[in-house]
Amino acid sequence: MEKLIIPSILSVSDVIPLCNRILKTTQPLTESDNRVKELHTRLSLVYDRLVKNQKNTNKSSLTEELIRLDKRRARAFIGLRDILHGMSVSLCDEYNIKASKLYAIIDKYGTQLYKFGYQAETAMLTSLFADFDQTENRLILTDLNIIPFYEALRVAQNDFNVISEQKAEEQTDHDTNSEAATAIIQVLFPELTSLVAMISLYYHLDPPKYGLIYNQMVTYITETNTVARQRKSRRENFEENEVKGAPGI
Repeated sequence: MEKLIIPSILSVSDVIPLCNRILKTTQPLTESDNRVKELHTRLSLVYDRLVKNQKNTNKSSLTEELIRLDKRRARAFIGLRDILHGMSVSLCDEYNIKASKLYAIIDKYGTQLYKFGYQAETAMLTSLFADFDQTENRLILTDLNIIPFYEALRVAQNDFNVISEQKAEEQTDHDTNSEAATAIIQVLFPELTSLVAMISLYYHLDPPKYGLIYNQMVTYITETNTVARQRKSRRENFEENEVKGAPGI
């Protein structure tokens, strides 16, 4: 009997829709055939595990929010930095001496610290807050009337921290509860192959009864295999061209 399922060329993105279509197509047979029902149930259980794993690995909804809040704290930092810099270079001695002291703290931690990675930027801002919160520096912030700009930065950093912690918890939960798709798919292939083989056997024994379901199933598999082979061919051609174009080859 022809081998329809070819695991070596199929990816997770191929297998999920293929399994879904085969399970739906063969569902009617489970009502009257216990052997098909058993194979169908076993495949469904592994398929559900695979789908759940894929949903868990999808991009977190918190990622975009974290990006937004990172940009927001950068704006708050730049606002405070530029105000202090402007005052520090002004001709008003009443302001430039005091502002220069605070600007020196910003310069110590980086006037462009918003270009650091998330963790490094948070660490630098935390240290900056510790310096700014010293009694003498808080008095300078008050004298310069820029407490609102400083507090805006603190609030922006706190908002970022809240979402960052939520995302870290989400990642921990994912790492604890998820399975590797490559491991699940190795369990799925035998179950998928067994169900397909059973329907194929039934078709060869009784074509009129099983012809429609069998032909639908074969159509799905053929379409999936065609896409997988085309992808494999493109990848091999690309790799071959890369080798040919490499220096010294």
